Amino acid sequence: MRRHHAGVHRRSSRLGEQKGLFVHLVALPGVSGCPHWSGFVECRHHNPRGGSDMRSWLFRLLALLMVFGLVAAACGNDDDDGVTTGPDEPAPAEPADDGDDEPAPAPADDGDDEPAPAPADDGDDEPAPAEPADDGEEAPMEEEMMDGCEATVPGTKIDYAVFSPNANMDPTGSSGALVGGTQIVNVWDVLMAFDPASGVSNGQAAESLTPNDDFTEWTLKIRSGITYGNGDAFVAQDVVDSMLRFFDSRGDGMTNRAAGSVALIDFDNTEVPDDSTVIFRLHRGWSTFHTLLGDEPGMIVNPRVIAQLLDEEAANATEETSAARLVRNRMAVTPELVNSASFGPYEVAEVEPNVRTVLRARDNYWGGPVCIEEIEFTFPGSSTANWEAFQAGDFNAAFLRDPRVFADAREAGTVLSSEDQNVGGLFLVNQGVRGADVIGKDIRIRQAIHHAINRDIINERAFEGKLKTTNAIAAEGTLLWSPELQECADQAPAYDPDAAAALVEEVKADGWDGSMLLVHADTDPGPEIAQAVEGMLEAVGFDIEVDLGPVTTVLIPRVIIQADYEMAGWGFNADGATWVASLNDNLLSTSRSNRMAFAHPDMDAALGGLYGAANVEDQRAALTEVQCVWSEQLPAMVYSVTEEGLALAPNIKGVQRAGATIFLFANAYIEN
Repeated sequence: MRRHHAGVHRRSSRLGEQKGLFVHLVALPGVSGCPHWSGFVECRHHNPRGGSDMRSWLFRLLALLMVFGLVAAACGNDDDDGVTTGPDEPAPAEPADDGDDEPAPAPADDGDDEPAPAPADDGDDEPAPAEPADDGEEAPMEEEMMDGCEATVPGTKIDYAVFSPNANMDPTGSSGALVGGTQIVNVWDVLMAFDPASGVSNGQAAESLTPNDDFTEWTLKIRSGITYGNGDAFVAQDVVDSMLRFFDSRGDGMTNRAAGSVALIDFDNTEVPDDSTVIFRLHRGWSTFHTLLGDEPGMIVNPRVIAQLLDEEAANATEETSAARLVRNRMAVTPELVNSASFGPYEVAEVEPNVRTVLRARDNYWGGPVCIEEIEFTFPGSSTANWEAFQAGDFNAAFLRDPRVFADAREAGTVLSSEDQNVGGLFLVNQGVRGADVIGKDIRIRQAIHHAINRDIINERAFEGKLKTTNAIAAEGTLLWSPELQECADQAPAYDPDAAAALVEEVKADGWDGSMLLVHADTDPGPEIAQAVEGMLEAVGFDIEVDLGPVTTVLIPRVIIQADYEMAGWGFNADGATWVASLNDNLLSTSRSNRMAFAHPDMDAALGGLYGAANVEDQRAALTEVQCVWSEQLPAMVYSVTEEGLALAPNIKGVQRAGATIFLFANAYIEN
């Protein structure tokens, strides 16, 4: 037993005042009026708060009544023509308002024993999402509360407790929602924003996104009048150039997993016919492609700034460190570079990588005034520490990812925006990343791990019995679970220490010494999880070395950058906005983001069925095929579905979800 702790077209334009209607109807192929179909549904145009356009409550009310009239006329109110997602299902709950009077996002689920609805589906027969929980407060009626603000309010601040501090402000260097996602989206902004309550992606920096009939072609229209911090105009070619950066370094320190999904874009045949339009052509039809534009690839970095930086760093590049990596390293510590290349609601004021990030409201944000002056992101140490500091009043926003904490937060009546993440708790097994000769290649070892680990023991020792354990990639109670999927999940090796010991002895007889390195985060309850797993594996003959350390300085470097691990505590985090991309990125044999080097033709074939699945029934069937292959080939061991999300002070209003559990504060305000 060993353990150690480690520490093309260019056009200049001026930013104009953004005005718009509450609702923008996008007619999709073969459909008139309000779209009704199985994939992306945009029946409302996201309207960033334009405070100068509607200052009075009465005007808002009249405008809203007109909108409802337009929607009723264009879409009808039955299951055949509205914003419904299935002709035989009830209509989804009305999406949360994107205006000034939007309440803080409500929790996806208020019961300890009922998972949040998701992964959300874009299909025709999707059941209606549950009505978001009421935060107990009535909608404010005063004019200033309805509008949020007419200018940034001096002295207003969000003190945000993060799951883990971020190491970089570059979207290609972010590790997703848990490590930097919220920090960077508020600086860069995003093309589309996925709303889990409705299953709709709304235009943010984009006006619209429209597919063809088989989802192989998507036409993106961007907003006009947006400029970067350095004054350059945001044009459509920037979208393509920014996305191509995900291929610049091929593992040279790039920690974001989205490269695997960006590779599904056929860039050779993608067109930019004018400064406001991109016609994406994909290598295969993808019915939920819109969700990718709500993730890091939808956070556009000014390519002209990047080109200049690459030129400056070319002379400093080596075989070990590319110019692209040097640029990311500079952006990590140089706020001025980030601010010049971005157009989001906030700018970076101060940054200490892996410690804290301070953002300040951008004074010329394209979406209108940013109400809250400052957001400071710091790391108290764990979800438990986040919750305790939030209760003490040290923070007014806290990211939570621990079922024990969520139980306490619900009991306290806290405003929550959360979602269950399928494949949220699992153990990666290295099967030869970058050609490494590791024991995890042997499926007998992966079988032994499954036989040796008892999920209930992890639950009791680390989570006080409050974890939602599962052996399935879609847990029972989530939207894409089915009895057929569970039947396949149950075909994976079950807890059987004797069978595990026999397999271990068999592999040792072939010359293996029994040693294995387990890398895990040291954030509570990480040490308890690692200790429980270490004990169960050693009981059947493994000799486990445990490496505990911070997420950004130990876990991510060991798994992603160095590929120096054999087992690792991890999570795919497949929710409504990310489930297709998450499984593709981590399991496809050719994915640039496959962290395990798992490769099997049956899995590649099963994954192929996910992209074009355009309704819940088809998606469940496709995911069942993935589960069946998973249970045979055992790429990793799932042990839980994991709830994560944000606790908010009740006077913080207007927070949006950009995608997954990434939170956008462009329209947020603090209620007096």
